[in-house]
Amino acid sequence: MPRPPRSLHAEPRSVDKSRTRRALLDGALDLLRDLSLDNLGIREVTRAAGVAPAAFYRHFQRIDDLGLVLVEEAFVTLRELMNEARAGAADTDDIINNSVTVLVAHVRSHQDHYRFIAREQFSPVTSVKLAIRREIKLFATELSTDLARLPVTNTWPTPDLVMLADLIVGLMVDTAKRLIDVLEEAPEREPEVVRETERRLRYLSFGATAWHPR
Repeated sequence: MPRPPRSLHAEPRSVDKSRTRRALLDGALDLLRDLSLDNLGIREVTRAAGVAPAAFYRHFQRIDDLGLVLVEEAFVTLRELMNEARAGAADTDDIINNSVTVLVAHVRSHQDHYRFIAREQFSPVTSVKLAIRREIKLFATELSTDLARLPVTNTWPTPDLVMLADLIVGLMVDTAKRLIDVLEEAPEREPEVVRETERRLRYLSFGATAWHPR
């Protein structure tokens, strides 16, 4: 009997490989609820994923590499959503409301990722710690570009735009950490965290109107 064409087998193999990779990432996230990345073992991850230990090395060389993928997953989509939120905003209040709404929704639907980021921000796994810092810095750089288009800040020099962006992003990162704690321990306090975050962002926004770069 003639052998089936190669293309008939290509897609199933690709799908299976993708599922295995996803299972490894999800298995690691489950374990990282209680463990830090430097205490996570490959056998533990593969057991949680329901695959043989050898399968790990078809996707990652080390646990650190898996951690880098989790960092990317946490930030890439959020940055895209934040950019869209700012692009559709008419004024500063809209930017604040849209940004907080996006952040809260994303944290709520990706709690394991944000729990991982909050813990590994000071990780002994240097590559992962530096990757988180790079993502946060990229977040601030993209925000500073948007701030340069606003009436209040469009004449500011770059260092001042970056300073304000760093303050705003720092507040958002802190809010994500607080939301994780609240969602785990007292979900009814979520509106309180949202209101306080919006208040702090308006405080920064008001301060920007009085700032005169030198």
